[in-house]
Amino acid sequence: MKNFSQWLRVMLLVTSLMISGCTVKEDSQFYGEEINPAMFVNDFTLIDSNEEEFNFEELEGKIVVVAFLFTRCPDICPVVSANLDFVSNELGGLYEDQVAILSITVDPWTDNSSVLKQYAEERGLDWPHLTGSVDDLQPVWINFDVGLATYDSDIDGDKVADGFDICPDTPEGEPVDDNGCGLETQQSESGDVSVKHHPLTYWVDHTTGTIIVDKQMKQRVWWEDMDWNAELVIEDIITLLEE
Repeated sequence: MKNFSQWLRVMLLVTSLMISGCTVKEDSQFYGEEINPAMFVNDFTLIDSNEEEFNFEELEGKIVVVAFLFTRCPDICPVVSANLDFVSNELGGLYEDQVAILSITVDPWTDNSSVLKQYAEERGLDWPHLTGSVDDLQPVWINFDVGLATYDSDIDGDKVADGFDICPDTPEGEPVDDNGCGLETQQSESGDVSVKHHPLTYWVDHTTGTIIVDKQMKQRVWWEDMDWNAELVIEDIITLLEE
């Protein structure tokens, strides 16, 4: 796991350097998409991975980078987390002193405090990972314009939702791994078998984006998660710090 994390960070840095040469601000002061008009963040209270209340207003006066994820996500969410980790390390003393990071779940049905704690600890992430009831989270999702939908389609009936299932033709009745692949007929030659730690009977579709909030608690910059450039995100953070 440690070697993989190191490799992932190197790849993120290389990708950022490659993209930065062809990225321009155009008419905006930011490299990300400017949120215009800027939108205030409504104060909220959620629960962190230590089962303690976390109030957003505590961060007033800091630049806050807010990401939305779910721990069962097999692809983009771990990459976003690694990007945020890179940003926190590159900011040095500015991180925590003048810049904060938050990750907020879009899957409260699975992501309780202990699940979020495990997710953060496995990746060495030191910022708050927040959850709560659907009633508490829904106004936050709306405020940050997070589109969210769940579905439980399962075309091969193996109890692994299609969003997770990379083996959609599993033989009927055969036990499967975390990827929906039959333990007897669809394993790789390496013989690696993943174990289900969390329910995979539903998938969460959500609008993927990371928002940078200024010192006055206004949403100013949006980065689409598939277009993330960690070094340019840092440039946008610096721009807001200098205002």
